[in-house]
Amino acid sequence: MSLRRRPRPTAVLAVAALWLAALAATAATLPGVVVWDYENQTPAAVARTGADPSDWLARSLSESLTAALLDVPGLAVVERQRLKDVLAEQKLGATELADQDTRLRLGRIVGAGRMVFGGYFVLGDQVQVNLRIVDTETSRVVLADELAAPAAELMQRVQALNRRVAQHLGGGTAPGRGYPAALWQAYDQALALSDAGQYEQAVAALQQLLARSPGFPPAERQLVALLGKLSRR
Repeated sequence: MSLRRRPRPTAVLAVAALWLAALAATAATLPGVVVWDYENQTPAAVARTGADPSDWLARSLSESLTAALLDVPGLAVVERQRLKDVLAEQKLGATELADQDTRLRLGRIVGAGRMVFGGYFVLGDQVQVNLRIVDTETSRVVLADELAAPAAELMQRVQALNRRVAQHLGGGTAPGRGYPAALWQAYDQALALSDAGQYEQAVAALQQLLARSPGFPPAERQLVALLGKLSRR
């Protein structure tokens, strides 16, 4: 009868050390990333009077991508509230942020090596989404990608685009999960309150959202960030 030989402890330790070293090397080489709110690029000829019903996509598409990138091991993602705090510290308003060079400088301040700029336009019941990833040091576009989908299915279908971005930035694929448009719209309403400085109202809106739809990661993260902000006042 033959006995199976157990691996030597030194061999096991060596394999473990190599695995940990590979993880550390991956984490060290992944650049931090900032994802800006997407820009509504719907042509003026198709513009509506009053509020644009698709404006909720600007924050929702950005937050959807951020959620996917947060699942990439070793990838540092500058989350929304941190970026808002830095904007306040730097006293930068909407006028200054319209300049891409200013945004890239801000990316360097927060330690991000990559910055994602996205946009979308609506034509009938179709939405075209485009994005580009820019190196904050060189201003070079390192990836450009796009996706077209029916408006009713966009927030589920955009996960394919998010996965491609995650693969480019992290060398792997984040699973990503699609959520219905109604959930993103409710989340966007809470973000609008937060962006307007109405933090208590934003917290209440997020709590109501999570009571109806528990386990929605973007709302959970934003709620924790806002509660932390309020506790430091």
